[in-house]
Amino acid sequence: MVMLRRGIRRVLPARDRWHSLQEYALGEANQEQFRLLRARDTTVTATIASGSTAPKSIDWTSWESKISNREVVKCLKDFHAQQSTLLDAVIAEDHLSAVKKQTQGWELFDASITSCEKSVEKSADILKNGARALWISFQNPPISLLSQSEWLDADQYWQAFVEKHHFYHNHLASAVEDPESKEYDQKQKSDLIKKWETFDGRGTTRQNNKLLYQRPSYEYYDVYRGPLVEHMIFYLTKTGGDARFFPQNLPVQWFAEIYDARFKIYNVLQRRKRQAHEATLAREMHHDFHPHDLDHDGEAHFGKLIARESAVTELTAARLMGNFVLFSDAYIPVQSGSAFYKAIQSDGGKGVFYSLGSDVHCLFYKPAGGELTMPDPTDCVKSLMTHATMTGVRFEAGYGAALEGFAEVLESRKEGLNGCWLTAPGESSREAFMRRLKKSDPAYSIYEAYAEEHKERWSSAKALTMDEAMKEMPEIERKYQLEVSEYDSVMFGISEEFSGGSKLEHEKLSKLADVGELQVLLDSGAYVAVEGGSVVKDSAAVVKSAADFESQRDKAVDSIMSAKSAMDKKK
Repeated sequence: MVMLRRGIRRVLPARDRWHSLQEYALGEANQEQFRLLRARDTTVTATIASGSTAPKSIDWTSWESKISNREVVKCLKDFHAQQSTLLDAVIAEDHLSAVKKQTQGWELFDASITSCEKSVEKSADILKNGARALWISFQNPPISLLSQSEWLDADQYWQAFVEKHHFYHNHLASAVEDPESKEYDQKQKSDLIKKWETFDGRGTTRQNNKLLYQRPSYEYYDVYRGPLVEHMIFYLTKTGGDARFFPQNLPVQWFAEIYDARFKIYNVLQRRKRQAHEATLAREMHHDFHPHDLDHDGEAHFGKLIARESAVTELTAARLMGNFVLFSDAYIPVQSGSAFYKAIQSDGGKGVFYSLGSDVHCLFYKPAGGELTMPDPTDCVKSLMTHATMTGVRFEAGYGAALEGFAEVLESRKEGLNGCWLTAPGESSREAFMRRLKKSDPAYSIYEAYAEEHKERWSSAKALTMDEAMKEMPEIERKYQLEVSEYDSVMFGISEEFSGGSKLEHEKLSKLADVGELQVLLDSGAYVAVEGGSVVKDSAAVVKSAADFESQRDKAVDSIMSAKSAMDKKK
């Protein structure tokens, strides 16, 4: 019995652990009560310790002499003997081995542990949901700000409120209108259809109740044509693919590149706008290449701008095709004395000149060491800007920034095409161009006939010595200068994108000259006239030159249009 008590004491918590709670007793009265409590505990502990010695055995003879009822004494003696024997037997047993031998019944114990773990998880979920509900309840907006467009999925109370009452408004005539009636639902639906038709004007009755950013991309592009044109131009420039494979959603990195290119251009445009605005102190000022009213005239303005750039590209390609310069990127085209000198400087005159025929006003120089490699787009743009600056012509700042951004996007193709941006490995520029050109393009037959003739011309190209090339250069340069002068007539006479503007500008110059303002604009530098690489300051000479150009333009156009191309001869 004594050993059992000692074992129980070992597993019970120590009494002196609660003594440290004294520091939480505040006030003299509480401290006095705690002191008395510890004194009583000390007395009890001392009493228990004094009885730790082995107890004396019971003198049953003495108790039998004192108690007259012998049966009671006998029962007590037997009960004591029985309990002592039982306790001694329990203490003598090997409980550790008995527990180890017990192999049945542990499934119930494991099931109990699993059940407790699930209960703890459910308790954690309840705690989490409760905290979330408290946070949402605290963050809920006032009723006046509730909207049926933004759903609070986590708070079902407010969601049900919005679904049931559509929305709350101060002007709701609750005395007349019942928010839960069919008439009120029909009124809300008719108002929604009216607003929808007012918004996009397409007469659709599909009420999907989505915000614009939640719509599919084709619906977004259907409403906003500007981003469609911007994203499509970027996609075609970035990948060189087909518009039919325009993705549903562009990669996020591409959006970042679009924004970066856009803000680079707007940085230049805004800087120029600020300079002009501060210099003129005008009440209104818009960016270069932008309409005065962007909201109403933006789509038409940028449509004309894209058409103008398309016309410029077609005219440039036609100019290069005139002397088979297009697709001859492996050679250096030579049409002037300065170009001849720069070509032979590239390798010290060790290369070979080629002629494609007497009707081609251009020589092609192949440097020693093989054909030229495909240059990078950014290098081409820089060379073009440098050439324009050296010849007295400059691109407008915004246009130059747009060209640089376009070249950077075009050059980024090299990352996914093993260093190529136009041609595949082992492919010529002619083959790459015809591969990318759609057969449904109106000009496909023209480019196809040109590609065949280009191939035939180069198959029969004639190599020239240095002396033979120098002999042909004066005549080639003379015809080249004639082409340059006639090209302006073609551009302003044939192209619809430039002919109308040309006539308006000519009339404007005539009116300014009549009132005497043209000379003032030329002297101030607002207008700059260039002829033969030099600036013309005389207003009479400018007007006369414009008049001569107008009179000769129609004749030049007629003579050019009467000439037959290789495709016309095949027909």
